[in-house]
Amino acid sequence: MFIDRISINRFRTFRKAEVPFLHRDQNFEALGIPEPKLPNVNLLLGNNGVGKTTLLKAIAIAALGPAVSDVNLPIYRLVRREAEKKGKAREKAKAGKKSNVEQKDEAVIEATFCTHEQDIKDAGLYVGPLESHVTITRMDDLERVRWTRPEEKGWDPIFSAKSDAFFFVGYGSTRRVESQDRLDLGARLSSSFARAQRIRSLFEDAYSLVPLSAWLPKLGNKGRTVQVHNLINKLLAHTGYTFTGEQELGEYLFERDGLKVPFPALSDGYRAYLGWIGDLLFHVTETCPSGKKLTENRGVVMVDEIDLHLHPKWQMTVLPTLAAELPNIQFIVTSHSPLIVGSLEWMNILFMEPGPGLSAVPKRIPSPVHGLDADQVLLTEFFGLESTRTSDKSRRLKRLTVEARDGDPDAALQLLAEMSRGSEGSGETIAQNEG
Repeated sequence: MFIDRISINRFRTFRKAEVPFLHRDQNFEALGIPEPKLPNVNLLLGNNGVGKTTLLKAIAIAALGPAVSDVNLPIYRLVRREAEKKGKAREKAKAGKKSNVEQKDEAVIEATFCTHEQDIKDAGLYVGPLESHVTITRMDDLERVRWTRPEEKGWDPIFSAKSDAFFFVGYGSTRRVESQDRLDLGARLSSSFARAQRIRSLFEDAYSLVPLSAWLPKLGNKGRTVQVHNLINKLLAHTGYTFTGEQELGEYLFERDGLKVPFPALSDGYRAYLGWIGDLLFHVTETCPSGKKLTENRGVVMVDEIDLHLHPKWQMTVLPTLAAELPNIQFIVTSHSPLIVGSLEWMNILFMEPGPGLSAVPKRIPSPVHGLDADQVLLTEFFGLESTRTSDKSRRLKRLTVEARDGDPDAALQLLAEMSRGSEGSGETIAQNEG
């Protein structure tokens, strides 16, 4: 299962938007863009508040298909609310009329999904694209999510938790790993719809992830266990750590320079990365069809702020590594990192362009960006900065440039020196900051 495109109307920051996504089976010629080196990666980029996380939520809701009406997601203010001009609001108040934000309104999400063999419940049941149509109705402060399309046989497997069809999972920016002694995996799996659990952290900050130690020792399938071990080590290739597969007091050990460290003793960065990787591989293992390798599992993985806690060196490799080691997964992620951007091509990037009334319109900017350094990326349209220097440093360099152009040789020499060092000790930093 991959998502081909999504259409969003009146959903938070989106007034109306049509968004096509990349995946390995996509018709790139029809999209009008060259096929990128990483055809399974989509990066949502833009300023805070322009709808990156909102778009992930819209995808998650659409992916639930007709089951969306029954999963009871913790939704809050999804229907777009337009601000009224103060004059009109006062006129309505005098006339005893309700303002627009108090009236019933709706958001509509429509999406097309590409299906695969594992999404078919019975041989010959359905092959081809699946359509999703969801309406979110608001009455004052209450919102209700409803499937508003005639039932389709192709969606039948969505209702079975044991089915390996329709694999998708989403991770919010506040993701954390539950401690082993506090997690009751059996109770979690039986408490709510499995597919809703896989995207719940996009909607609920406190929702925790499943640690490796809670499921890997119980996997039972030796071949699958070896595959998980190998995948973890491939995904750790640039971190300096290796996964030993050994346990100490119930926690898995990771080795670096001969030192074995249990998962809870790792730094926040390593735990943040390994936490969602371990949870992801849990879901990949749970949904992979029998007889298939884990790397053959197809589905959608959404990650909000994928660079969370990652060292810059990791940021440069995390998406290429994920895309290569899980080639049949469609990744849709958000980030603010220029290093993440520089590791991709412009075709992979959906830029959220701000529109009127705090709205946003996703678009692709055909500006070559792959391989640029961080400063160069920050000066492109993707970030729109005029300079990556502090304002006082920029003023000082500008002044020296003017003096050098006027023929001052000392200013020219000082300009060269200043461009390659910090302002500490220059005698102007404090004075300019105080000014």
